[in-house]
Amino acid sequence: MVVVYDIETLKGCFTYTAINKDTKEVYQYVLHKDLFQLEELANHLKYCQGQIGFNNIGFDYPIIHYFLNNHYSWWNNLKTGLINEQEIINLIYNKVQEIIQAQNDDKFANQIREKDWKIHQLDLFKLWHFNNKARKTSLKALEIAMNFPNVMEMEIEHTKEDITLKEVNHILEYNLNDVLATYEFYLKSKDKIDLRKQLNKTYNISCLNWSDSRIGEQLILKLYCDKTGQSIWDVKEMRTYRPNIDFKSLIFNYIKFDSVEFNKLLTKLKSTSISKTKGGFEESVIYKGFKYDLGQGGIHGCIKAGVYDSDEDYIIIDADVASLYPNIAIKNNLYIRHLGKDFINVYDKEIVQKRLLAKKEGNKSIADALKLSANSVYGKSNDINSFLYDPLYTMATTINGQLLLLMLAEKLVDCFDCQVLQINTDGITLKFHKRYEEDYYQLCKEWEEYTKLQLEYAEYSKMVIRDVNNYLAVYTNGKVKYKGAFEIDKEFHKDNSFRIIQLALSDYFVKSIYVEETIKNHRNIYDFCGRQKFTKDSYGETHEIRYKDNKPYHHIKPQQRNVRYYISNSKITFVKVYTKGSTEMINKGFNVTIFNKFEEKEWNDYSINYSYYIKECYKIIQTIEVNN
Repeated sequence: MVVVYDIETLKGCFTYTAINKDTKEVYQYVLHKDLFQLEELANHLKYCQGQIGFNNIGFDYPIIHYFLNNHYSWWNNLKTGLINEQEIINLIYNKVQEIIQAQNDDKFANQIREKDWKIHQLDLFKLWHFNNKARKTSLKALEIAMNFPNVMEMEIEHTKEDITLKEVNHILEYNLNDVLATYEFYLKSKDKIDLRKQLNKTYNISCLNWSDSRIGEQLILKLYCDKTGQSIWDVKEMRTYRPNIDFKSLIFNYIKFDSVEFNKLLTKLKSTSISKTKGGFEESVIYKGFKYDLGQGGIHGCIKAGVYDSDEDYIIIDADVASLYPNIAIKNNLYIRHLGKDFINVYDKEIVQKRLLAKKEGNKSIADALKLSANSVYGKSNDINSFLYDPLYTMATTINGQLLLLMLAEKLVDCFDCQVLQINTDGITLKFHKRYEEDYYQLCKEWEEYTKLQLEYAEYSKMVIRDVNNYLAVYTNGKVKYKGAFEIDKEFHKDNSFRIIQLALSDYFVKSIYVEETIKNHRNIYDFCGRQKFTKDSYGETHEIRYKDNKPYHHIKPQQRNVRYYISNSKITFVKVYTKGSTEMINKGFNVTIFNKFEEKEWNDYSINYSYYIKECYKIIQTIEVNN
């Protein structure tokens, strides 16, 4: 039996809730002075072959492990009167505080090693890399992102001791809601889980709870050690430290420019030396009216905001370098110094080439895994915690990648009349007259032959650009690429507030439908909802003027930490209160309806204030159309 589970650990009681992932049968057990189901919980856990949770490896499972190690003695001592029910609950609660304190101190002493697990664990929190600071996501925030019907937070303080059975029922309701949300997220994680199962089968690596980036890193570690015969434990300790990095030593000698502007840039870069890679350099150059920005994160450049269309005479073509960073290393014999030239051999033959073969054969799982591995090297080469650490490799990859793209840009804009719309990390987008199409492809081919890199092309019928990070592009086959402010279906760790705005913008720019029409005819209430998250230094309140005995009074209602709401015609304002005493209006000038729990109504009864969403759309539209 494999279950999705969650626990609640209060000073006055302990609850466990689980759902059988196959039959959906629900199991709930309570440890409370008046309802003590210790033996029943122990019997349930005995039949569990696996448990699926959210942050369970870091929190829930250490408690379950502690329970499994002690429940037998607790039961015997309970029968002989050496201990009572509340004392057992106290032992569990104290263990919880020990784990929380260790986490606050960034210690992992209470985490149970996988080889010592009594029940196999799948942690969706770790699998999705939500333990990464940049992706940190709570289950409540995830519930909002998934449009889960009930975003519920428990009203009972965990420190409360005297808990009634009525309150236990509320805790169980909350506990079950979290499990249902975790089960929903488990279903959305099936592709990631299947990928990890396939990797375990193919490469014999236990990676079920690994993030994508860790899979990429550990796969190349295994393949490298298999190839060289070196010990994994020895290689994991290797690093190459670079006190200073001179750019002159890492810029490829075949990089050349014709223009004064780009040669001046090249000369400046060759005289540059840095001691740190993050934010280590920033340079800009303007060439034929277009500004190119170079930096640690790659090259960026963008034309002014506007709508750019292809027509009978003009075309828009985007050229991306296929696997830019891996191929820069492979084609130029660039390797991590402490791993030696064997690294390039493994990188090329065991990862890049086998990925292409797997892709050709339709083996998506292996192709995806090898892609993760290929793409992980660049980022991990700048991570001091990784065996791939060699910051010179990082800088050699990114600087040469940017200069190679500049060579392509110079070649194209010098040879025929064209408009650069964007240049971004690994590609360049141009608009030009169709009579130059043959010249364009010939020049690109010459660049490919010179650099040994390969370009992949996409033709757009339209680009709507706010800036380099916020745009939409319509392919000639009708598909649409959305970035930044135009992104409709965001990753789960991102804020998906007011999705209707992106939907309306897409309809407006792609289908020429007025935003008012899209917004007023849309019938999914979740798409009108926003998320407000409060941290330790703030909390939320709703304010409303109410009347009692015909006299107005100010009604204030505290809100939970993660709030789902929409802009409505209510009389309720939403306020952020800082613990230091100041306040801030949320969506100032508009009123809200709190929508943590879904309510199905006649559409007009939601009383949505459409003017807010329309106004937000036109803010973006105006920044774009003002230039057209």
